Amino acid sequence: MPTLPNPHSLIETLEAGGPIMALMLLASVLLVALAMERWINVLRAGRAVRRVDEKVLEAARKGNFEEARRLCDGVGAPARDVFAAGLDRALGRVKGQPRMAMQRETKRAVATLKAGIWILGTSGALMPFIGLLGTVLGVMGSFQAIGSAGTGGFAVVSAGISEALIATAAGLFVALEAIIFFNYLQNAIGGTARELALLVDELNELLESREAASAGSSAG
Repeated sequence: MPTLPNPHSLIETLEAGGPIMALMLLASVLLVALAMERWINVLRAGRAVRRVDEKVLEAARKGNFEEARRLCDGVGAPARDVFAAGLDRALGRVKGQPRMAMQRETKRAVATLKAGIWILGTSGALMPFIGLLGTVLGVMGSFQAIGSAGTGGFAVVSAGISEALIATAAGLFVALEAIIFFNYLQNAIGGTARELALLVDELNELLESREAASAGSSAG
């Protein structure tokens, strides 16, 4: 049967990694917290987009744009702001062009979803080098131990080599963690942005058809 890791050996491993290991552990915790916060926001945004399709666009497809605007208030951000901006202008509540307003709010919504994930991408590129710094410090410690003892041998250099290897492994682990989170969030945000853009295009089409019908009635 597999055995659970010994907490004492884990603590000893962390201590053997030196100060770089403490930095890596802190970075790992912060990256996980950031990724979870961004992931929750993306999930909420995705649900809001689906509610827009089910409620707001459904009312607009029936030609009831006043009802569509009212239903906008019941969906979450950032989709609410996108479609409310367009419908407010289409209904004459706010001056401006619905298409431009929704495009602007869509860009703002996507930028909000992407806020902070650059930290994950940067960490994925940076952490191996921090691990390499720990490797260098560990090797330097080994040479200092040899100089102080006046002799070599495994017993003299083992602490420094252990610190070097642990720091290298920790740097690679945190980098992989950051890259996986970054790629997942990028893909999820991209999917939500595409769904949002498609719904914006559909509402624009419905609003333009409404305007064309109104113009035809006025001409007649």
